[in-house]
Amino acid sequence: MSFSEKLRVLRKEKGLSQEQLAEMVNVSRQAVSKWESEQAYPELDKLILLSDFFNISLDDLIKDKNPEDVAKNNDNSDSKEDDEETDEWLIVGGFIVGVAIGLITENFMWGTIGAFLGLGLGYILKGIKKV
Repeated sequence: MSFSEKLRVLRKEKGLSQEQLAEMVNVSRQAVSKWESEQAYPELDKLILLSDFFNISLDDLIKDKNPEDVAKNNDNSDSKEDDEETDEWLIVGGFIVGVAIGLITENFMWGTIGAFLGLGLGYILKGIKKV
């Protein structure tokens, strides 16, 4: 889907007229009309405003992709962030378990070994999840 088609779809999804969108990005209604009819292309600062307003990356806004693909990519990026956060907590949790082993056994060496094992297991599990 071209930029002009995407812009039209995104604008209509928000329930905006060309004039309302034009006011938001500080251009004329005719400019928006030209963008949607592929007669002109917005300047970079206007593209940035559009991408922020429609909550879409510049890459997804400009490149020929379907909006459904863009929505799927946005959903995937959220799950990737959640996975990374889970991995971080897994690594920290492994470290804490290792330190706890050292404190329970009252042995500095066991604590150090346990902490490193906890960290190592966290990284190993993180690597396994990526495969």
